[in-house]
Amino acid sequence: MKIPLKKTKEARKGDDDSLFGLLSSYKSYNTYISLFISETESSVIVFVTDNPKKWSLMTDEKYASFRPLRRLEAGLPRLSVKYMLPEHLIKSIGPMLGMKLPSNRVTIINNIDSGGYFILETSSKFLPEVLQNMKKIVTMPPQKKYEMLEKCLAENA
Repeated sequence: MKIPLKKTKEARKGDDDSLFGLLSSYKSYNTYISLFISETESSVIVFVTDNPKKWSLMTDEKYASFRPLRRLEAGLPRLSVKYMLPEHLIKSIGPMLGMKLPSNRVTIINNIDSGGYFILETSSKFLPEVLQNMKKIVTMPPQKKYEMLEKCLAENA
């Protein structure tokens, strides 16, 4: 008995019921994460956007002492989340991005609706927790992404 090496067109049509088939309608959705650190102010910033072009906002005088934390420095496999927009991510895991930080030590700037970006600033003392949480977010399995998307879209409908 020979096993076919290529899938037939009929077999490929059935693949649309798979998880990636369901997520393919959200293919254009991407969330980009950038981390900035300042030794002088001992602060960490998590910058979330749908367009990396908006990272230029970090060149303001207000953020002059911050430098970008490179992906390898942070120990992260990537700095993006496929199939999700920033607003979906923030609605589903909350404005603290799933971190358990003292609320008096966190500053949040939520301009998702108007400017297309979200900024969370906290003390660099919490850098290990921030990095651990960012790793959880960027390595989220497709099943979890789909559940979060469906939940957010069901709330909006």
